[in-house]
Amino acid sequence: MADDLTALEDWLGDYLATLDPAPMRGLSIKIMREVRKANAKRIAANVQPDGTAMAPRKPDKRRTGRAFRIRNRSKMFRNIRRLRNMPITADADGGELTFKGGLSRIAAQHHFGLTVTFGKLKDGTRIRARMTQRRLLGFNDDDRAGILDAMAKHLDQD
Repeated sequence: MADDLTALEDWLGDYLATLDPAPMRGLSIKIMREVRKANAKRIAANVQPDGTAMAPRKPDKRRTGRAFRIRNRSKMFRNIRRLRNMPITADADGGELTFKGGLSRIAAQHHFGLTVTFGKLKDGTRIRARMTQRRLLGFNDDDRAGILDAMAKHLDQD
């Protein structure tokens, strides 16, 4: 991912060097909006940036019934994929896509496949589980094309 962005910066380096901070910030915002939209769409479809499907949700074996069967078939990350929960910050040097509040912790647990601690057993010991790694954020060829389109629109305005 860093190599792709370096190649893009080299290609447009001369143009970017001539921009003042205000137009550069505007371009960064446009690019980050494209990246956010692409990642939200991919998360909603339960697809990782490389195009593979995310690991399905594990069934909750403690509970049965129609409501729980429907839950296990539904899409994951309903709150994480909302645009309002994925704020962007941009300046003349670049941009950043984050998650709000506690969603950042949940997203990190799934993105990196971390071990989480939750709940208690009757004897007071904590329940630990290792999350399945599901890549939430990243770039693919379509994202690069979207970034180039945003930059081309920006160049057309000049």
